[in-house]
This record gives sequence, structure tokens and C-alpha cells, in this order.
Amino acid sequence: MNKHIDERLSLLQLAPHAMIRMAQRGISTPDLDLITQIGTEVEGGYLVREKDFRALERELSHLRDQARRLVGKRIVLDGDRIITTYHADRGKERRLLRTRK
Repeated sequence: MNKHIDERLSLLQLAPHAMIRMAQRGISTPDLDLITQIGTEVEGGYLVREKDFRALERELSHLRDQARRLVGKRIVLDGDRIITTYHADRGKERRLLRTRK
């Protein structure tokens, strides 16, 4: 999330009228956060356009593909230092999961 938007959201207060309208229109508090993250800033607020939604879909698709590629990959840490990385086979996965900390 854009740091500027994040800082601004923390300062915003919901007016009683806004709370009533949100309830009537099925807009939740987490929805407000998402609107500010993916929407386009317009005069006096934010608007989620179809174009914004499609851009999010592309980002999520890319993230899903990247995560799928990382299944079975492991990093080995020593404190806050990465020592090595490798692809764990099924047997190694089971052993690691059995001896979790």
C-alpha cells in the first residue's frame, strides 16, 4: 500500500452518516481499505474502476504463478542471515514439518 494513503487512512474518521450509508450499501470497513489500495484517487476521494480491478487481477495472477513456482523451495536462516536456498524433496519436506519449532 502507498505509504501516503496508509498514513491518511489512519487519520480518517468515519462520520455517522458514512457508517449508515456503508451499512445500507453493503460496504464494510475492510472494503474501505481495499478501495484506497486499488482505486484511483479522484477529487474528494477514491473510485474503483473496472480498469483498477483488471490491474489487480493481473497482479494477483502473477503472484499466484510465482507462488506456485516456489512450492517446495526452502531458505535456511541463521538469525537474520540467509545461509542457503534449495528445493526440498517430499521426504525432506516431511522431516522438516515433523520437527517444526
